[in-house]
Formats: sequence, structure tokens, C-alpha cells
Amino acid sequence: MRSPPVQPEESGATRPPAHHRWLRRTLSPLVSVAAILYFLIDAVLLAAIRPLLVWLSRQPLVIRVEHWVGSLGPYPTLALLLVPLAMLEPAKPLGIYLMAIGHPLGGVLLIGGAELLKLVTIERLFRTSRSKLLTIPWFAWGYGVVVRWLARIRALPAWRAVVRAYARVKDAARRLLRHARELP
Repeated sequence: MRSPPVQPEESGATRPPAHHRWLRRTLSPLVSVAAILYFLIDAVLLAAIRPLLVWLSRQPLVIRVEHWVGSLGPYPTLALLLVPLAMLEPAKPLGIYLMAIGHPLGGVLLIGGAELLKLVTIERLFRTSRSKLLTIPWFAWGYGVVVRWLARIRALPAWRAVVRAYARVKDAARRLLRHARELP
């Protein structure tokens, strides 16, 4: 005589309901695409503001702040890194709300300005304190996961195509600017 099959509740393992599994299978690719687009926009913006970052790195006030951040321990540095993120991320939904109620320019300017300010601030803080932050074990693990994930994204043909297109646009803009400067 065969014994009855073991039910998930009896074995200690519970299986999510079918609608949860369907939701996870449906949303997972959408979340991945959204994350890729988010990182792509950040990468393009970061490349575009690189001259601003170089200029900022030479400013006396920024140099003093970087020395001060360098004197902090790893956890206060992490807390300091989270401040601009916590302050500027809520601007994105607010910008979307502004666009939804009929103020598209205001919404775009709010989102763009907050993103630019966040990128500049966090990039400078992170560049200054990366080695210190990587002494926090869970931060180092998470950083490794993100770096591997970004490397995987950068290896995708679509990413490489976007990078090539960006390089062509940047080159064309430089030629156009050079030509405009040569005009009498």
C-alpha cells in the first residue's frame, strides 16, 4: 500500500499561491527592464556631467568636504551617503505627479534637477569613500553583486549598441561645436 503524498504544509515548506508565482514571473522581467533603463539613464547622465565633476573636484570647498569625509568612519560615511539619496529620490514621484496634472516641463525639470544633484553628490561622496565603505562586509557583498550585474548588462549587445550610438552623437556634437567656433 502506498503512503499518501506529503502536503507542503506537512513537510514544512510552503509554496506560494499560483497568483503570486504568476505575478513574480510577470513582474520580474518588467522590473529588470526598468532597472536597466534606470542604470542606462544614470550612466548617460554621468558621462554627460563628467566635465562638471572634474571642475568640482578642483574647488576648495569640495576639497575640504572630501578631507572631512575622509576623516569619518565607515558607518558615518555610509549614513552621509544615504542623506542625498533620501532627500532627492522622492523628487522623482513628485515630478511624475507634476507631469500627470499638466505641468510636464516642471515635472521634467524637477526630476532632471534632482537626478543631476543626486548623481553629482553621491558620485563625489562615493569616489571619496569607496575603500572605507568596502570595509563594511554587507556593503562589500552588495557592491560586488551590483558590479557583477552591471558588468553583465554592459556585455549585452543592446548596451554596446547604445554606447556606440552615444559615442557617435558625442563625436558629431564635438564636430558641430568645432565648426561653429570656426565661423567668422
